[in-house]
Amino acid sequence: MKRLWIVIALALLVLAGCSSNTANAKRPTDGEGLYKFSCLSCHGENLEGAAGPPIINMGSKYSEEEILKLLNDGVGMMPGGQLSEVEAKTVTKWLLEK
Repeated sequence: MKRLWIVIALALLVLAGCSSNTANAKRPTDGEGLYKFSCLSCHGENLEGAAGPPIINMGSKYSEEEILKLLNDGVGMMPGGQLSEVEAKTVTKWLLEK
């Protein structure tokens, strides 16, 4: 039972770190800025991973459509819908260059 509470607490910490209260902050419009604004806390400053997995070389693993779907729908503990459709497309194109 103690292990279950530890897992739940860690999951809540990860989710809290990945979703920040940025409603009042000015949102960037470029891919790198949007990544830093919405994704960096989980995927690291250099895409190396942190609470979330590394996402370097995404273009060698996924198509543009697949990356866009991941951003829009989420996967595993990564929530979807953190970016608007336009923002998700911008970040997708930026990730394909990394």
